[in-house]
Amino acid sequence: MWSFMLQAKKIPVSELENFKGIVAEDVVSQSRALILPRGSNLSWLSSSAIQRLSARLALEGVENISVYLDDVDLSIEPLEAGNEPKLPVKQINKTLVHQTIKQIGDLYNRLASGEVASDMYEPLFTTGRILAQEVTSSDVITLSLAKVKEKDEYTFVHSLNVALLSGFLARRLQGNDKSLIEDVVIGGLLHDVGKAKIPLEILNKPGPLTDEEYAVMKQHPVLGLEMLNEAGINEETILSVTSYHHERMDGKGYPCQLRGNFIPFVARIAAVADVFDAVTTSRVYRTAESLYFAVSLIIKETNKHFDPKVARELISALGLYPPGTVVELSDGSTAVVISSNPGDLLRPVVLLLYDSEGNLITQSHPIDLKGAPNLYIKRVTGNFNK
Repeated sequence: MWSFMLQAKKIPVSELENFKGIVAEDVVSQSRALILPRGSNLSWLSSSAIQRLSARLALEGVENISVYLDDVDLSIEPLEAGNEPKLPVKQINKTLVHQTIKQIGDLYNRLASGEVASDMYEPLFTTGRILAQEVTSSDVITLSLAKVKEKDEYTFVHSLNVALLSGFLARRLQGNDKSLIEDVVIGGLLHDVGKAKIPLEILNKPGPLTDEEYAVMKQHPVLGLEMLNEAGINEETILSVTSYHHERMDGKGYPCQLRGNFIPFVARIAAVADVFDAVTTSRVYRTAESLYFAVSLIIKETNKHFDPKVARELISALGLYPPGTVVELSDGSTAVVISSNPGDLLRPVVLLLYDSEGNLITQSHPIDLKGAPNLYIKRVTGNFNK
């Protein structure tokens, strides 16, 4: 589904500070410990982090690493002294979650039956404004932890998560413009509304679609726009999110094959949120990928599928090892990541789960790997939420 066509080049570790690009292959130590994961973006590391990385690689005898070179500046400002990292994920009220999912389901059922009355969108507009308040009232990502229980529920739960993540990214990128964030959130709730007109045998098929079925599925942004127009909805942000969330930066998306800045910025935000939630959600035909996998995918597809500014904000919030990622540390202990360090995305804050002997740690405290130079992540072993 996602392709990556850049040519990797061998870069001397002594010159890493002079290059901005994406690591093409896992870099491991002589003992096979993971030093630098594939998909890491060198421009997202501070200068001091690059220097420490170069020294570590040289110590391990690594002379070159493979990098997909990139001329886009995606640098992240290092964490200011005295600022404590925060847990970047917040749950929203369960009642609000269930209410939203039910409202989305009710809307889809009415649309599928042929209704076009504009007032049937009003409940979601009202709920969208409440969700936008949740997004703007917190400095952390606001997500529902609702699970998809039935195959028909996927679109509804997915729409809620896309709305919340899109609103979060819009706030970071566009400032605290409450009206814009409201429309982005509502657009996220409605971004897949055209799927109400897609036959269920295609929408819920327990396996890959044929070319003919995929062609039908690709019509849902166009159908969604038509349905919103019929209902008299004319907010440009909402229409843009619905129409263009499957466009790609390289012009290979659909339905209009728009390229780069010709894609409305709010749709570029929704594109990142859409893919991020899709790959981390279980479906009938595949299991959910970890947040670590999703972050790696977003990084790898930057400039091809995704806007680098939007990708930068997501990774800045989550880090290369998102909260919930279970990792093995260099001393053999097991920990779960609880927050990222924006100035050094390779060294997050972790909470120990098991010691090096495999014994459960009942009283643990956070460890900021940025302040523990002799302790580092050896490998990713799983996802805490699974």
